[in-house]
Amino acid sequence: MNVDQYISSGVLELYALHALSPEEMRKVEDMVAQNPRVKGELDAIQQGLIKYAEAYAPEASEGLYDKIINRISELPKAEEPVPVIAPPVIPINIEKAASRVVEKEERSVTDSEPKIRSLNRGYWMAVAASIILLLISGSLNYYQYNQYNEVEGQLVAMQKEKDAVASNNNALKARFDETTAQLNLYTDPHNKMVMMKGMPISPASEVMVMWNTKSNNVFVDVHRLPAPPEGMQYQLWAIDQNGKPVDAGLLTPLRDRGKTGMEQMNRKITNAIAFAVTLEPKGGSVSPTIDKMYVKGGV
Repeated sequence: MNVDQYISSGVLELYALHALSPEEMRKVEDMVAQNPRVKGELDAIQQGLIKYAEAYAPEASEGLYDKIINRISELPKAEEPVPVIAPPVIPINIEKAASRVVEKEERSVTDSEPKIRSLNRGYWMAVAASIILLLISGSLNYYQYNQYNEVEGQLVAMQKEKDAVASNNNALKARFDETTAQLNLYTDPHNKMVMMKGMPISPASEVMVMWNTKSNNVFVDVHRLPAPPEGMQYQLWAIDQNGKPVDAGLLTPLRDRGKTGMEQMNRKITNAIAFAVTLEPKGGSVSPTIDKMYVKGGV
């Protein structure tokens, strides 16, 4: 998963809200430490949470503080004491006036407390609402991220299965084409099959030649033949009506061919009454080595 997919998955929002498990929190912190882009995105998310809460929190009404001060200043002041003969009672009135002032101040402050508490309660309600919204959004993003990974894994598995089926189909088609070609060789009426038997040097050897008298193509199917020694190679010869050997091509060693079955020679033969295979130096010879003739057969 690349950085863009990680950022858009919702994991960073859940981390900012402390909604992940401790193990998942550590994974996010490791990712933040390793990638500056992820760190920058997390910082932006945390700042956005603060700004969101501030933007949607109810503001205190303008002039609230001034209203409280004005109400206190409008309270009646204590009257000046007037000297009289009778025992002074002014201190009592002062005490009452002061008591009224204190009482009004307390009542004014008490009246303002619900507003302040209401303001604090509204602010934290907005914060809680924003956190709930972010939790829902982050959870949805995290769920979609998991669903995306699951679907992506299924697509990868399906693609691998499709590739395997296609590869298997290609192999089957190749085998079918090869079998069809072999069948066409055996059913072509212009093809003559010559079974060459082992000579005294190798009695158990057996090689089949298929010669098409129309196209002059020659095919060889080695049934049994000893592996050639190092630096040596088998060579096919066609014997014409005059008994002259004609080079019909070199046989490719089985270890180099990698498969059994018919091998088409690179020489065309127009006239032959027999075929033979001799062991020659690698690259072939101009004329066959008679004492190294392994198989021979007449047409």
